Amino acid sequence: MSQQIAEKITERLGILGKVDFPSYMKATCPRMDPPMPFDLPAYLDRIGLVHCSSDLTGLKALQAAQISAIPFENVLPFLGKVPELDPDSLWKKLIADRCGGYCFELNSLLEDALSALGFSARKVLARVRMGAAEGGARSHLAFVVPLEGTEWLVDTGFGGQAPAEPVRISDEPQQIRDQVYRIRHEESSGEHVLERLTIEGWFPLYGFDRVEVRSVDIEAANYLCATSPHQSFAASLKFYRLTAGGFISFLDGRARVTLRDEKREWQVVGNEALTRFLRQDLDLGYDNGIIRALSERLETLVNEALPG
Repeated sequence: MSQQIAEKITERLGILGKVDFPSYMKATCPRMDPPMPFDLPAYLDRIGLVHCSSDLTGLKALQAAQISAIPFENVLPFLGKVPELDPDSLWKKLIADRCGGYCFELNSLLEDALSALGFSARKVLARVRMGAAEGGARSHLAFVVPLEGTEWLVDTGFGGQAPAEPVRISDEPQQIRDQVYRIRHEESSGEHVLERLTIEGWFPLYGFDRVEVRSVDIEAANYLCATSPHQSFAASLKFYRLTAGGFISFLDGRARVTLRDEKREWQVVGNEALTRFLRQDLDLGYDNGIIRALSERLETLVNEALPG
């Protein structure tokens, strides 16, 4: 890809920052070297499972365990960096260093685990809706897994409001923990739409079709999500971790714990408080330098939002 073409792509997409797109693609597209074997025991240990069966029971346990152990977060895009998706980088960040990630990182790791366990998984790139009648660019990675005579949507990387377990691709309502979901087929777009039941009715989360997804599609979507002003990841800091009785979430300094019998919110102010929240509440392994950079960026956002 020529530098001139890359500059036109960057200009058309409204990309933030000064990222060399050709160099990025060269560095992050899959290498031709033989892949290292996936260390399934180490992965299962990271997500708190001793064993995982290759059936529906195992698939449900796998999704819930990864969401609980490896939080959804966008630390790297928030700090102006594009996450690397090659297997070695993902393993170091998510397993060895005990950090989290967003959909392209979390679900790329999940894809390796599914393969190691013998599941057949088809990649889908979804259009996020979050209540809208239609989605935008294909900016979310998930999987369709055929099992027990039907198909299941499997996803560990959507963050808040996402199902804790796989959802059967069916328009019949499905109870998953304390939430109800369905996946309806939409004739006008040709998409299957994941929806969550709320007091106002069915709330669309994202839609997906069966268009073939290639590695370069994922790399381009990852680059777009990490750098574009039309996505929220570069401008807002988010964390989400599933717990046994609810979830822990964070948005731009505001933390929340939601349990069956408890709801608590508080402001995370300063480097010490952020360090404590990330390491104790989320069990993330980011070093002091990264946390300090996050704290400083958050402080800048707060100051910019002040009137006058």
